[in-house]
Amino acid sequence: MTGDAAGKLKEAIRHRIACIDRMTINAFAGTGRSRRRELQATHAIARRIVYEGLHPFSFHWDHGNGEPATSHDVYLTVFTALFDIDDEDAHRWGSKTEWDAARAEATRDIVRALMRKFLVGERRIVSVRPEDYVGSHSLSASRYEDEL
Repeated sequence: MTGDAAGKLKEAIRHRIACIDRMTINAFAGTGRSRRRELQATHAIARRIVYEGLHPFSFHWDHGNGEPATSHDVYLTVFTALFDIDDEDAHRWGSKTEWDAARAEATRDIVRALMRKFLVGERRIVSVRPEDYVGSHSLSASRYEDEL
């Protein structure tokens, strides 16, 4: 993976984390109603990152013959990286003053975990039918190169 693609992966993950609702953040941080970390919030955050933020990237195993990794493999890697965040650092997610630093640290941890296991590349968008490029929905006629 090129340095530029690694930066794009980091930015995509950081953006997905930034879009998570306050209730899920508080449940993950242990600052919600129950005052303890909720495992379901970790699953919810991992799902948001993988299934909403990582679609422009391809993941291949960094060992063997470099077979493509399934989205479930990527999900488990992201989930494990989030699960490994200790309670003190997770608690920082709920703090308005420390939220940015905690998010940046978690993003680095997730990217590091993904880069250790997978070869990460960018997926190219290609046009299925160029004549359909009309109006505001012009990307609806496009697909990722590996989906054709």
